[in-house]
Amino acid sequence: MGFDLGLGDILDGGASRRNRHAKKVRKIQEKNRDANYEFEWGDKDSDELGGQQKRKYDYAVEGLEILKRNTEANLAYQEKGMMQKWDHGMSVRAYEHQQNERVYGESVSRALNQQSFNEIANTVANLDQDRFLHEQLLTLAMDETEGLMQYRNAAAGLGLQQRQAKAGAAVQAQAERIAALKATGASAARGTAGRTAAKDVLGKMAESNARQGAIIEDLMFSTEKTSQAFMGLNQQFMLDQVGYDFTRDSLMASDMSVRNQIRAEFLQATIDAENSIALKPEIAPPLPKPFALPRPEFQDIFEPEKPPLNKIPPAAQESVALGIFNQVTGVASLAVGMGWKPFE
Repeated sequence: MGFDLGLGDILDGGASRRNRHAKKVRKIQEKNRDANYEFEWGDKDSDELGGQQKRKYDYAVEGLEILKRNTEANLAYQEKGMMQKWDHGMSVRAYEHQQNERVYGESVSRALNQQSFNEIANTVANLDQDRFLHEQLLTLAMDETEGLMQYRNAAAGLGLQQRQAKAGAAVQAQAERIAALKATGASAARGTAGRTAAKDVLGKMAESNARQGAIIEDLMFSTEKTSQAFMGLNQQFMLDQVGYDFTRDSLMASDMSVRNQIRAEFLQATIDAENSIALKPEIAPPLPKPFALPRPEFQDIFEPEKPPLNKIPPAAQESVALGIFNQVTGVASLAVGMGWKPFE
């Protein structure tokens, strides 16, 4: 290792050399300071921001813009999803209401068809009842007519019997009278006279009268018997008429009951048909429409300002004169110590 020493360094004890070194170090520090400052903040002679801080600022601003775009895109995506969900919900609402309307319309159609069927069934039931009542009344009328004919035939038969009995009795009585006259005439013809003849005539007359009385009595018995039979026949006819009237009243009452039952069943079927109609649907309230999502507020990126340039303290400088003085003093002290007297 060598030392580059000059005359000045010898004279001032190296003070000049140290001063030069200190200035060199200070220049290096200034250069490093300026390089670091320009790297961090840009040109030190310009007021505009530059360097690493400008890049950091630009990077942060770009990051904020990216965050804003991503946030807006995310919010827009959520809003579109909410709107799509709302549209789907409204579509489902409309579809369900349409289906309910179809169910209601189908129930009304079925109820109308059922009501038409009920009316037809009610008409058929009344027609059947009309036919049944007509047949029953016709049968009753035929029975009544047949009973009347039987009554008339029986009454005619009894009247004929009575007339036959009267005619027979009259014929028998006439024959008996003729026979009595013949017997009386025969007695008179035989010439019988006196009491004997009178007795004979009276006897024949009494005998004839007795037989005529028997004929009349038999006629009266037959007439009374016929009258009693005719009375019984009239009573039976009256009872039959009362029975026919009761039967007719019973048929009419039964007909009224059956028709009331038909009417009640028709009314119940009508009520059932009306009850089968579904409740008229009402559309559900609309879904709440999605609202715009709130947008966040972003704070602007802090833009730094260039700081002042750091000051470097000046390089330490030694006094060259003091160095020379010290150097001379040292040499003199050394000479005195060696016994050298410069002034002798």
